[in-house]
Amino acid sequence: MFMNSRGLHVVTVRCCSRLMASIAANPPTGLMSDKVDIRATGLERQQPVTLTATVQLTRDAQFRSHAHYVADSSGSVVCSQHAAVGGTFSGVEQMGLFWSLQPSPAQRVKRMIPKDVTKPLEVRLCLYDGHIDTRSPQDSAMEPRASCVVERRFMGDGVRRTVVREGRVRGVLFLPEGEGPFPGVIDMYGSGSNFEHRSALLCAQGFAAFRLLYSNFDDLPKTEAHLDSEYFTEAVDWFSDHPLVQPGGVGVIGTSLGGALALIMGTLTDKVNAIVWLNGFTAMLGTTQFSYRGQILPTVGFDVSRVKYTEDGHLNVVDVTDDPTLEPEKCIQVETTLCPILFVMGEDDKNWRSDKMAREAIARMEAHGKTNHQLLTYPGAGHLIEPPYLPHCRVSFHPAAGTDIDFGGETAAHCVAQEDLWPRTIAFLRKCRLHSQL
Repeated sequence: MFMNSRGLHVVTVRCCSRLMASIAANPPTGLMSDKVDIRATGLERQQPVTLTATVQLTRDAQFRSHAHYVADSSGSVVCSQHAAVGGTFSGVEQMGLFWSLQPSPAQRVKRMIPKDVTKPLEVRLCLYDGHIDTRSPQDSAMEPRASCVVERRFMGDGVRRTVVREGRVRGVLFLPEGEGPFPGVIDMYGSGSNFEHRSALLCAQGFAAFRLLYSNFDDLPKTEAHLDSEYFTEAVDWFSDHPLVQPGGVGVIGTSLGGALALIMGTLTDKVNAIVWLNGFTAMLGTTQFSYRGQILPTVGFDVSRVKYTEDGHLNVVDVTDDPTLEPEKCIQVETTLCPILFVMGEDDKNWRSDKMAREAIARMEAHGKTNHQLLTYPGAGHLIEPPYLPHCRVSFHPAAGTDIDFGGETAAHCVAQEDLWPRTIAFLRKCRLHSQL
């Protein structure tokens, strides 16, 4: 309000029209292992904003992430170009909102793995004014300025998923679209884990992927207390003879206990043409009796007095085993394996001394003149190395321990390892397949 030259009071009204802000993801649907371009537009220049991601995995399990940005001179935020200045990650991280997803503090489910891979995960992306933390009760009640939904799929177009019950063999088979035959790979996880997500994503890369189950399913044993070597050779025989699997052998990928089983399978049959060992064992734990031709193989001791506790009260079991290098007769005889082996270890694995185990196995192979091995080491990576852009899970329930344990890993470094390893794994399996056909 001011007085003009005639002495009249004049009220000046400034019209402030708010820009139409939006957030978008391209492509809006895609595989979990593919990148997504996320950008927010229609903002003020240099405006502070927060981008969030939310996944409602189940009714009782939600995962969230958030990142603080400052809009550029055009009023935009592009995650592949602009640095996050705070939140659940920082820096230029195109997929940071995905790999930094964290479970709600009070929920029991800590690992964001789908139970049904035939259904996509829906990720809700939101844009908020200012730098907020949606984990706080006050900020979580705010309304977003814009939002969109991204679908993250595990199964590619045309993939066929079939539950397998062939003789004693149990599992889930994923076949790509088309007539085939396809290169075959057997996929295994650790204790009590019947996850299918990696198999589905391997299939999306053109592999016939067989998720071999060996416990806690159908008529299989509930635990891994007793395992029979013939079960695994029967699985290799059935899968390698499948009419839609290329002849010449199959690859095997295994995490944790699955890694040990992959090595054993490589010593029992020449139908295995490649092994990817992820933070596994090179000897069987005393908690599992593994029989071979009616004989129980010797196992590494398990000393519960070595269990430690983290500051948060979770179990740290990394030192509970005896040193297998002192008892070589208890080690899996990898030096007899003819196929290439890719050893992968996270240097911050808190579940098992995978670094010592991998190097011990390689030393024995080299002592026998073997060169059919590679070693990939990832600083800051923990035990549960997954396909790319799945969130880092440091603490989760372990069936054998019966409680939550510390699996290790520094989130950013762990997720760098996941992104780097996936294409290397695919290339290794394909290369071994080509060599086996020569």
